[in-house]
Amino acid sequence: MATKDITDLQVLQAYDDSKKTGYSIGWPEDLLQQRTGQPEKVCACAVERAVGRGLIDYGVTLRSGWLTEKGASLLSNIQ
Repeated sequence: MATKDITDLQVLQAYDDSKKTGYSIGWPEDLLQQRTGQPEKVCACAVERAVGRGLIDYGVTLRSGWLTEKGASLLSNIQ
């Protein structure tokens, strides 16, 4: 169990899916936990890594963050 086991793409997809559904399917970190089977702390570190890489931005809390232009571009290029 390590942060390296969660890809940036998985983080971006969780944020995108969560936001598109109005968080009805869960918060991004909850989705990451469900999809990867990793513990909460590991998922939180993966999200923080994505923030550090400029893929996600947020206001008050990471929980309701959003994809940056860079993150959205990366996600759309991979899909």
